[in-house]
Amino acid sequence: MEQLNIAVCEDDRADLQHLCRLITANGASANVSAFETGEDFLAACQPDRFDLIFMDIYLDGLNGVETVRRVRSMGITAPVAFITISEDFAMDSYRLDVEKYIEKPARQEKVDESIALALRKKEERRIDMIVWGRREPVEFSAAQLRYVEQREHFLTFYLTGGRVWRRKGKLNDLEPLLAKHSFFRCHKSYLVNLNFVLNIDKEQMVFQMKEGGNAYIRRETFYRAKGAWENWLFTSAREKGEANE
Repeated sequence: MEQLNIAVCEDDRADLQHLCRLITANGASANVSAFETGEDFLAACQPDRFDLIFMDIYLDGLNGVETVRRVRSMGITAPVAFITISEDFAMDSYRLDVEKYIEKPARQEKVDESIALALRKKEERRIDMIVWGRREPVEFSAAQLRYVEQREHFLTFYLTGGRVWRRKGKLNDLEPLLAKHSFFRCHKSYLVNLNFVLNIDKEQMVFQMKEGGNAYIRRETFYRAKGAWENWLFTSAREKGEANE
């Protein structure tokens, strides 16, 4: 079984020890890093370092919600499980793509579900690796690609964490490689990952993207683009709801 790198951010020593015992009892191969503050966690957090994050909401100083908001702004998409004493922040969990919402005291079954989810997503990332280009090939996970823009004979790849790559190629050749993922061709020059759409602007005819940038939408396909995004939102919300039952 592949090893998981797990972060636990919890300022209560007893709760921290309890959660670590549950992680150990799961039996998965795991390397656990513990943090007592959101600030300490952010200082250590880097793209692809952690496969799963357990985050206490009621932290001293920077609380868990704001900590995860900053994590997401860094382009980090690792699964997050909020650990809390109430459901007051349930809506924030949806806005921040938090997969699990675990009430204290944490139970073994909830921790097991979180670990199973992290293992599945890690395997998906491995399978979803895309290699593009001949002379200067680039390798990336489809889950980290926000959108692609074509200008003349070159493609610009906008990835998470502010990374931008430019390679020779055509969207028509790239699009089939991403067909099984949540990508939508909204314009002859743009291919977007619906996971990273923040909003849709009817006046400007663009998808506004998380982490910045706009992707233009053809007028003729506006309502199809809008429908595709709304369907993705509905499916995503349903899957998260089922995961937290």
